[in-house]
Amino acid sequence: MKIVFAFLAAILLPALLITAWYLYGQFVTFEHDDPYIWVRTRGFLAICITVSAGFVVFLGLPTYFLLRKLNSVNWWATLISGFVLGAIPMAIFTWPLRYREMKTSASVNGVKTMIDGVPTLDGWLQFLQGVSFLGVCGMVGALAFWLAAPNKPLKQDK
Repeated sequence: MKIVFAFLAAILLPALLITAWYLYGQFVTFEHDDPYIWVRTRGFLAICITVSAGFVVFLGLPTYFLLRKLNSVNWWATLISGFVLGAIPMAIFTWPLRYREMKTSASVNGVKTMIDGVPTLDGWLQFLQGVSFLGVCGMVGALAFWLAAPNKPLKQDK
């Protein structure tokens, strides 16, 4: 039962942290008495929980079983796995070089991030920032899992 709680913690903690960050942005952007802040935040929380659950079920669960089979379920392997599992999908889906043939240009807040399909230094930094952010979210989920999981070693499967 503790392992189920650990997986639920791995789903909920990153989702709640990202939602808290979103809620802060809502209060900065809109008037504090805007009742739709809570409506938007509730919808955003539902999306975050769904995405986080997908990451944990489709990436975290197989990784946990692999680490368990290798007898490597320890704090550092869990944290590294969480970072990698959070960062790699973001890196794949936001890879900036996929627009090379299209010769597109882009800017964020007036800063050019891509010129003729080639990312600028600011574009690469933005890419690394996004990848690192989701990597840290994965690491937070892995930390929540590690802290909630049973502390005694699991029996080896034969």
